[in-house]
Amino acid sequence: MLFPTIDFAIFFALVFVAHWLLNPGSKQWKLFMIAASYVFYGWWDWRFVFLLAGVTVASQAGAELIHHIRHEPRRRMLLAITLTVILGVLGWFKYYGFLALNVSNALHVFGAHSPLPLLQVALPIGISFFTFMAISYVVDVYRGRLEPAGWLDFAVHLSFFPHLVAGPIVRGGELLPQIRAPRDPRRIDYSRAAYLIFGGLFKKVVISSFIATAIVDPVFGTPGQHTALEILFAIYGYAIQIYADFSGYTDIAIGVALLLGFEFPQNFDAPYTARSLQDFWRRWHMTLSRWLRDYLYIPLGGSRKGELLTYRNLIITMLLGGLWHGASWTFIVWGALHGGGLAHSLGSVEAERIGRDNRLEPADPGDIGDSAVVALGVEIPERGIEGIARCAGRHRQLQLPAVQPGKHRAAHRFERLHDTVDALAVARIRHALAPAPNIAIENFRHHYFGGRLAAARDREGPGQRPGTAGHTETLR
Repeated sequence: MLFPTIDFAIFFALVFVAHWLLNPGSKQWKLFMIAASYVFYGWWDWRFVFLLAGVTVASQAGAELIHHIRHEPRRRMLLAITLTVILGVLGWFKYYGFLALNVSNALHVFGAHSPLPLLQVALPIGISFFTFMAISYVVDVYRGRLEPAGWLDFAVHLSFFPHLVAGPIVRGGELLPQIRAPRDPRRIDYSRAAYLIFGGLFKKVVISSFIATAIVDPVFGTPGQHTALEILFAIYGYAIQIYADFSGYTDIAIGVALLLGFEFPQNFDAPYTARSLQDFWRRWHMTLSRWLRDYLYIPLGGSRKGELLTYRNLIITMLLGGLWHGASWTFIVWGALHGGGLAHSLGSVEAERIGRDNRLEPADPGDIGDSAVVALGVEIPERGIEGIARCAGRHRQLQLPAVQPGKHRAAHRFERLHDTVDALAVARIRHALAPAPNIAIENFRHHYFGGRLAAARDREGPGQRPGTAGHTETLR
């Protein structure tokens, strides 16, 4: 079942009424929401309901075992087994056909026969999204960031129909607390939900469909029959089409969830206004970018093992990110291009920073920390003065949204976190410079931060704990 259909309109009208009648958060509500989500998912092919249920059971069982066992080697073994099961499901349904075909073609060149039978495996809708959500849940339990949820809570989390088909990728720490908490229909922002739903429908049904039908499909179908200018228009039209289609669908998902009392993370932030490739990946499919950073890039080593390994980790991350989008060589090449582009940007900014430091020129606060690959929020080990400058770059990279009047109360948590980052950055600089009194701290602050952190220190006041200062504006 897809959002812009009459079937979904009827389905959601019934679910909306029952949802608010059943006291959201109660056991009866959880059972109802699981059943409704399975009906939504099984509308396309009821057999894949068992696949969703199997991933749910495997993930929850693995998470509970990992949590209760204290012997670290056994915990790592259980984590590996659980992830193998989840990734095995994804690999079989999404990548087996691609792998078998390429193995067969490669062996055919040498006159050999492939041991893998060529099978056409049906791809379950949304499998890439709910398997990634399951992986993040299990890994967060292993890392101690989450307590295992109850079976019903986790089943609602993984199968919740607004995010099930096309995201956003919602983590356990974002959705599970909302599942447990009671909700009040009088506190729902209905105007924002309506704006997201109707705006998403307009982007997906009107903009995306029109451009696909009128421009992209005819040109891409028979490019030889069109002029160079028409092909150029089709290329740019396709960029608009995929953005309007994908962002429109996730806007609808966020709006539908909001009508039920749930807040989903933002997934797009005007990506085509990005000023660089790094900036683009901070704005496009943001929940996937953060997932790749936290569960793939950083476990690979991130930027902690030197410049060359940082490039390698970036390219591997984007290669696998491309493969996540689809099982074909075009997606692999697309991922390689983006990985290479991010690595090149990292090298260019790093070279520019080194040259600027050698000339002893004041740094542009907007450039500090770009060498930390802001697209993935990379952590770089602090070593000496250079490390402190990079620490400041990471302070900039968070780019927490400013609190505006009338916003949701969660914005105030961002405000407190933003001020905590200010205060902690100042504290780390003070500590790092303590062994080197011959370095003037005021000159250091001016050179690397343009006075930005000095203002944060002044706001703290004597005896004030980090994080209690007033709100600061977002650094862009």
